[in-house]
Amino acid sequence: MNSKANFQQIEHENSNAVVSFDNGTTFKVSKFMEQLNSFFQQSILNDLSAKLQQVGLGTPPRSTWHKGVEAEVLTPRSGEWKKGKVRMRVILEFCPDKPEVKNDNVPQNANSLDDIRQSIF
Repeated sequence: MNSKANFQQIEHENSNAVVSFDNGTTFKVSKFMEQLNSFFQQSILNDLSAKLQQVGLGTPPRSTWHKGVEAEVLTPRSGEWKKGKVRMRVILEFCPDKPEVKNDNVPQNANSLDDIRQSIF
């Protein structure tokens, strides 16, 4: 099975999701991603600027990339420059070991067992 296709982004903005690693470290995903994006902004982008300059590609603007940087993009199909913003983000994805099994025999509007119990009592 190709598990790469089963990875899904973990939403972290305004979320109470928590991730726990095998080594016992547990993070609230929003706080983890906040720190990861801060590290990315401060460390990785500085190194990227230096590397791009070394190979003669110029230097990207110093900015808050996660909010977007003013830019223009030319795509082969459009044939014209489009003004807007470019952003880079770090995302966290998760792939469960066992995929959730959908029970196609249960109608979409079927009540849960708790709903049925409440209607009886």
